Amino acid sequence: MEAGYTLVKRNTITYEWKIQEMSSFIEASNTSDTVISITSPKFSTKAKIQDFWMLEVQFFDTKSEYKDNIGLYLHSFNDNCQVKTEYSWFILNNEKKQVNIKKLIKTFGVDDNWGNRQFIKKEDLLTKKDELLPYDILTIGIELTVFNDPVGISTNVPFNESKAFMAHDYEKLYESKMGSDVELIVQEKKFQAHKFILMVRSPVFQAMLTTDMRENREKTITIKDMDSEVFKSMLEFLYTDKVNDLDNVAEQLLEAADKYQIHTLKEICAESLCTSVTIDNASRLLALAYLHNAKEMLEYISNFIVINASHVVKTEEYKMMKELHPCLVPILFDKLAASFENK
Repeated sequence: MEAGYTLVKRNTITYEWKIQEMSSFIEASNTSDTVISITSPKFSTKAKIQDFWMLEVQFFDTKSEYKDNIGLYLHSFNDNCQVKTEYSWFILNNEKKQVNIKKLIKTFGVDDNWGNRQFIKKEDLLTKKDELLPYDILTIGIELTVFNDPVGISTNVPFNESKAFMAHDYEKLYESKMGSDVELIVQEKKFQAHKFILMVRSPVFQAMLTTDMRENREKTITIKDMDSEVFKSMLEFLYTDKVNDLDNVAEQLLEAADKYQIHTLKEICAESLCTSVTIDNASRLLALAYLHNAKEMLEYISNFIVINASHVVKTEEYKMMKELHPCLVPILFDKLAASFENK
């Protein structure tokens, strides 16, 4: 049998834009006779059409009917075509939850823009300053999806087949523990596993299980320096390449992944921690990245601290970092100096 399909590929990005000293912009706009405008850096969904976008916040002049509001606009920098999109923009509150969500569907023309002159009222921001403007920083986010042009495909359709995928099979093996040949003891809790899985996924386990170590002879491994729940998450990843509730265990799991040289797990933990960085935890996460040689995470967190330096230096975590890891201070100082040179 022959069948036809029309495929439409989606490219999606979630982009966060932080605006510091927000209350000063609001105050200035209350006496300004011209529109005050702030624009974000450009970003892209990496779609086939090579799209580029930019957010813009506007504070209207005192004569405008929208003077009590803050406007938000999305600008398209696509030179040669129309772009079909759907997007939602929002504010991230002090708990990093999305609020004031607005959803839209829009086709953008060449160098087009679209916005909402009443995205949020100034008074609402100032009244809920602790929630919406932590450290006087407004975080605006957008989840933007770009649709590539549809593609038609004709194909011969074979008989339906029952297909079993390797990842699914290993997940079943993890759940059933069938044929397990090694026992791991963590905080008196016992875990059954398979030597070949541990050896393939971790060079550290490979060394334990292929040399004349006691763990190999007795088919038992005792792990003394890890929480049992963290180990359970690590073992789950070794079998399935995924971790349930990653954000809540990412810090401890990054340490475990580094110790057992599970590089992919270390990378996804570092990515999770970068998305959860705040003024209050940035110094702790910087030290964590340094101690476990997570280079991309170290770069991201140090840039975040430089951008928010006036607030970060007032936190207890920063004071503790200076005492325990003074070698990190020159790294931050060099980045701060470089940021002034680039201005």
